[in-house]
Amino acid sequence: MTEDLRDRIAVLMLSILPFYHKKIFRSGHCATGIHAAQYRTLGVLMREGTPLTMSELGKRLYISKPYMTVLVDQLIRDGYVERMPDTRDRRVINISITPAGSRHLRRAGAEYKTDIKAILSDLNDEDLKELCLSLEKLHRIFAKIN
Repeated sequence: MTEDLRDRIAVLMLSILPFYHKKIFRSGHCATGIHAAQYRTLGVLMREGTPLTMSELGKRLYISKPYMTVLVDQLIRDGYVERMPDTRDRRVINISITPAGSRHLRRAGAEYKTDIKAILSDLNDEDLKELCLSLEKLHRIFAKIN
């Protein structure tokens, strides 16, 4: 039973991803000038609060090392992150979010929030309450997962 339940949950979670990407992180949504992978990268760096290596960033974001290099290069050009030599091992280069990157991430987050509120505008109060309760439960459960 437990394995069947895990399988159903996996299918349901995967079924949400196309909606999430199509409606929230849709391609062409560049009013903020930031794409989903850039937003996620800046978010990880901001939440972490300390610089991360390119490998660690890629691992956390499930992004290949070659694409991670392209992504970080774009963010450096835009002034949102910087490369920093590791103080313990000069062969290691860390990536750190800049103050401009933090500001841009907050601005982009506000715009995504506005978009989400617009997407939800067609739902009635009962659906909104149910969705809110479900997401709060989901958030609590996800917090238990390592």
